[in-house]
Amino acid sequence: MQKITGFLFTCIIGVISTVSSAQNNTVPVWDASMNKMPSEDWLVKPVNAHAQIFHSTDNKDIILYNGLVKRVFRLSPNLVCIDYTNMINGRQMLRAVTPEARLTINNKKYNVGGLYGQKERAYLLPEWLDKFKASDSDFHYVSYTVTDIPPYIHWQTKTWASNTQQPKGKMISFLYRSTVLKELVVKVNYELYDGLPLIVKWIQVINPGNAVCKLNRVVSELLATVEEESSVIGTGDADETQRDDNKPLNSFPKVSKHHRAFTLKQIMPLTMRCVMY
Repeated sequence: MQKITGFLFTCIIGVISTVSSAQNNTVPVWDASMNKMPSEDWLVKPVNAHAQIFHSTDNKDIILYNGLVKRVFRLSPNLVCIDYTNMINGRQMLRAVTPEARLTINNKKYNVGGLYGQKERAYLLPEWLDKFKASDSDFHYVSYTVTDIPPYIHWQTKTWASNTQQPKGKMISFLYRSTVLKELVVKVNYELYDGLPLIVKWIQVINPGNAVCKLNRVVSELLATVEEESSVIGTGDADETQRDDNKPLNSFPKVSKHHRAFTLKQIMPLTMRCVMY
């Protein structure tokens, strides 16, 4: 059985159907009263909230939340991130909807998730979301699963350590399929940790069939955000931060006046796992 020729990259960063009733039974409903900033410095006094996955009361959204960071995804007509909040300072980082990832397969680009129709990209209003459309050529969201974070290293200390516990949290995996590349399955995985403003994102591209596909390029994250040092006065567009897993770590290409492609080195330290398929 032949598989995709390419790499699976894991990168640490900073997540066509509605949620099924079976999935909702395992995921609690979001409580809006939890949406508040920590009262003290989280480095001095750890937050009490644990990493958890919620669904909204109307079943339209999935919420990742641990008291320090919150990320919200709209599920239909295709999955897209609609909220990315730094709970430490209450700042909304997202300005526009973008695809979850972008794959170049057989020399052709395919978006994973994403919605279209946002004309004003300097800010995002909730009432716009139901008017956005999906593209038939994209990979479309099918379902999700939620589990505890599995340990990557079964570490056992033989000397003194202040913490001997494995990291705890929740992992959610979104599954996508394409009507164009019907033989492929894409999984976008998010891991949210207890007590840290950290989300791990990694992507799996799976070919269970016999057809040979070439995975040319993986862009694992596209976020329309405002640069931290920017006052955003006089600019009409959000900056699109893009994690390209095929760029060298010291590259910093400028795409346009308001859009730049960043490597992960400019965002935070990189962890990369490569698996041949």
